[in-house]
Amino acid sequence: MPTTGGTMQPFGVRAIAGKLSVRSGTEVLLTAVLCVGQLVADIVARPVDSLPHPGRTDLVESLQLIAGGSAANTAGVLAKFGVDASVAGLVGKDALGDAVLADLVALGVNVTRVLRSSDVPTSAVIVVVDSSGERSFIYRIGGNERLSNEHIADSAFDEAEWAQVGGAMKLVRLDLGSLMCRAKRAGCVTSLDTDWDASGQWLSRLDGALEHVDYLMTNEEEGSMLAGVEDPLEAGGFLLARGPRAVIIKRGRSGCTLVMGTGCVDYPTHPVDVVDTTCAGDSFAAGFICGISRGPGIEGAVRLANAAGALISSPPQFFFAYAS
Repeated sequence: MPTTGGTMQPFGVRAIAGKLSVRSGTEVLLTAVLCVGQLVADIVARPVDSLPHPGRTDLVESLQLIAGGSAANTAGVLAKFGVDASVAGLVGKDALGDAVLADLVALGVNVTRVLRSSDVPTSAVIVVVDSSGERSFIYRIGGNERLSNEHIADSAFDEAEWAQVGGAMKLVRLDLGSLMCRAKRAGCVTSLDTDWDASGQWLSRLDGALEHVDYLMTNEEEGSMLAGVEDPLEAGGFLLARGPRAVIIKRGRSGCTLVMGTGCVDYPTHPVDVVDTTCAGDSFAAGFICGISRGPGIEGAVRLANAAGALISSPPQFFFAYAS
């Protein structure tokens, strides 16, 4: 059984003993983080409780064009935390690509590793948010679906100390095994956040990757699909046995569970007024990376991850005050 935010207890399901110390101060301080993957132009309209009658116009209170996607979201939050963050991805030579890059630069994110193509549009999504905060999406495929290993230079990893791949299962042209191997060969700490696999390949998509991943992040449903078991602790143990130093299972309002060779610990989330869960998982990843980079040890990093994920879901002033 897991403990709750306390001392590790032995974990018997496919455990690998002694993989990672959890004592405070044992992690290496990091300064440069490369976020690889999804860059999306988010067009967000709110509130929209029903679509206009054909041929008519309705008004909304807010309409924004902002950078989104896992790589952009995590890098943006890292930059808010004061971490040297960069992104690597593919966008089109179009107005939406201009907007995505401009937004990231304004946040303090390095975009020099983003490639632009005249042959593919920038991935884009219309996000319709109703009065309760529920979201619906209309997505256009683009650069994310064309992103491949050849678009990411070895020098990008050479310049980084940490490589994070978010939304990994949706990056359909990336060879994740080869990519993570290159990152480790360059000396990076590595992390991977799974996302939902619409193609249904699941574990086979991670062939050759997990042995090169230090920290694997997933949620309960995705972890169960990857491991083929319903129990999240069994899923965590199954995935841990395939190479990561630690598996972090995100559990929404229940917080998260950290699974390591020495055991597993549940960490509760923080009570906040949830306004919008957009970017919560990517903010969780940023909080975890930032926590490790500042050296409190993995348990402190998980607590910071929970805080970042919760606060990004709350009114904006709370998160930015916390990040400051």
